[in-house]
Amino acid sequence: MPFATTRATLSRQWALLRQLPSRSPGTTSAELVWRLRDVGFNVSKRTVERDLNELSLIFPLERNDKSIPFGWHWSANVVGELRGNFDLLGYLRGETQQPAQGDGLELQAWVSDAVARQLRDAPLSADMQLMALEQGHRLRATVEDGWALRWWVLSQGDGVMVEQPARLRDEIANTLASAAAQYKITAACPSAEQ
Repeated sequence: MPFATTRATLSRQWALLRQLPSRSPGTTSAELVWRLRDVGFNVSKRTVERDLNELSLIFPLERNDKSIPFGWHWSANVVGELRGNFDLLGYLRGETQQPAQGDGLELQAWVSDAVARQLRDAPLSADMQLMALEQGHRLRATVEDGWALRWWVLSQGDGVMVEQPARLRDEIANTLASAAAQYKITAACPSAEQ
């Protein structure tokens, strides 16, 4: 299943990018292996190193060669937008340097402890707030409304549940219900087992 493999690789690499700090000395490959395990990716140090080398060809990543082990981090001249509400196609077209249009979307969501740890290192916005709950955290942030937000929410699986705005909550719920229905249809189909 090449599509599933590609999607898993993209999800892992997206999670890896979110784990990188914004300044030197950076985070080592070994540390990144453990951080990825915390968010559900069980990979080797070699896989992380290969991913970092590939990603550094596309993204402004730097390797701190001043001490061993080497630390990886985002380039110092990168806008904070890259690590939070990231627009990949916009970045590739050079549009991330432009300010966001409008006032943004007031997002409120429940997030798991693992997602909260990620967000502390890579906030979604300058005004982001995390409030500890009995289980998980409540997230509040003003974010740009677009596909990048939906991609981020959906990529977190059951680690994020949008509470507000209601239209975004409904949209995400419909997308997930549709996906779950596809899995049920595929599971019932005898050819899916081949």
